[in-house]
Amino acid sequence: MTTIRDVAKLAGVSPSTASRVLHDSDMISEATKKKVRQAMKELDYSPNYLAQNLANKSNNMIGIVLPVRHDQPALSNNPFFMQIIQGIVTVCNQRNYMVSLATGQTDEELIKNLTTLSKQGQINKFIFVYSKENDPVFDYVQKRTEAETIVVGSPYAKVTKRARYVNNDNVQAGKDLTNYLLKRGYQEVAYVYSNLSEVVQEDRYMGYKDALKAKAEHLLCLESSDQAELVANFLETNPEVDAFVACDDMTAIFLQQILTRLGLAANAYGLAGFNNSLIGQLVHPSLTSVEIHPYELGMEAAKLLTQATTKNYLLVEHTIIKRDSTK
Repeated sequence: MTTIRDVAKLAGVSPSTASRVLHDSDMISEATKKKVRQAMKELDYSPNYLAQNLANKSNNMIGIVLPVRHDQPALSNNPFFMQIIQGIVTVCNQRNYMVSLATGQTDEELIKNLTTLSKQGQINKFIFVYSKENDPVFDYVQKRTEAETIVVGSPYAKVTKRARYVNNDNVQAGKDLTNYLLKRGYQEVAYVYSNLSEVVQEDRYMGYKDALKAKAEHLLCLESSDQAELVANFLETNPEVDAFVACDDMTAIFLQQILTRLGLAANAYGLAGFNNSLIGQLVHPSLTSVEIHPYELGMEAAKLLTQATTKNYLLVEHTIIKRDSTK
């Protein structure tokens, strides 16, 4: 089995220099890096990061923490999370980091899985791809004094060097999307959410609320496409509603499916969501949505975690993409 010493010998450098090249150290010249990388290629050398972590009590691994969901397949099918993960992995590959995913159907299960990951891989860098108030999972990670954490979403705890964040301005995005509908002639806009304890949904709601000003709020909690009776009752008690802002594209599509099953015309209500997911482009009518650039969010989160910087946060811009589900 090829070792870093073999690479160093072929390249004519010390093992410590070869190791620094592996970690893309700024201390090593480009000429030396080129020599060492060529030797790695010739020897077909692949570093065993897990073994290095265990031996050195250091880490070249990042734990990606997904939100608790009772329905894990639904989580894995959500394109928003998959795009964030792709962005994280892109940067980690460039910087010689490995990633491990932590999931769970309950807080307890997720914490147990994180404990196992931490012990086996000496992981002390984590990216939470969600933000939730009073989250016992986040609190568990923060209690580990050596842990560095990036949150994709609004910070729900004090931002420190160990707990930083990458986000969109979701309050402004919620306000912009609601105003977009109002300017196109919709009179009474409802907000559809699945869990307001998730900070991103609450932030978008606050933006929606701010845009309404003196207008009445209409709130609908929708967790799946199997709640036709709930939606029918909502429409009956809120006949003035003519448009919906959904907390994300999946929730918007659940509502769209229900409206179709209730026999309503495709253009009976204006409908818009967030994330600009591929599935939102494929449904009929295609979904007006806010592009929040999840791939870029993932990339920036990984960059913030793997480079020396004094930055505690970074904001990514958003854009409204008009499609057929609105005027």
